[in-house]
Amino acid sequence: MDFEIFKEMGLTLVNKYGYLGIFLIGFSEPIFQPVPTEIFIISGILLGLDWKLVLIVSTLACNLGAIITYHLAVRYGEKLALKLFEEEKLKKGEKFLKKWGVMGVIVVSFTPIPFEIICWVCGMFNMPFKKYMVAVFLSRMIKHGLAVLPFILPIKNHLPF
Repeated sequence: MDFEIFKEMGLTLVNKYGYLGIFLIGFSEPIFQPVPTEIFIISGILLGLDWKLVLIVSTLACNLGAIITYHLAVRYGEKLALKLFEEEKLKKGEKFLKKWGVMGVIVVSFTPIPFEIICWVCGMFNMPFKKYMVAVFLSRMIKHGLAVLPFILPIKNHLPF
C-alpha cells in the first residue's frame, strides 16, 4: 500500500477544507486509512485551526468511523477485512487483542499495529460494543490529546514551528 498517496491526499484535504478535512481523515482511519490522524491534526493546527475544535472533530470522527468499522466487521467479517488488509496484519491484531482484551484498543495506540486493524478485529470477534466504544473514545482522546499537547503548553512559544 502506498502511504504517500494517503498522506498527500490528507494534507490536501486539511489545507483546502480545514475541519471538514480533519473529520474525513479521522472518520476513515478506523475503516481503512493507514496514516495516523495525528499527522493531520498537527498540520491543521500549524495552518491556524483551533486546537480545541481539531481535538473534538478528530475524536468524534474517529469514533463514528469506529462504529461503521465494527458493524462492517460483524456483518462481513474476515472476508471483507482480507480485501483491505494483509492476512498477516489481521493475525497480529487478533493475537494482540486476545492478549490485551478491551485494554488492547487503548494500548494499540502506542504500538506499530494499525488502529484500523484492531477496530476490524474487535468487530470480527464480537467484542461487546459498549466496551469497544469506551475504549475507542479513550484511545483517541489520549492519542489526539498528546498530538495537540505541544500547542497548548506554556512551551508553545518556544517551539520551532
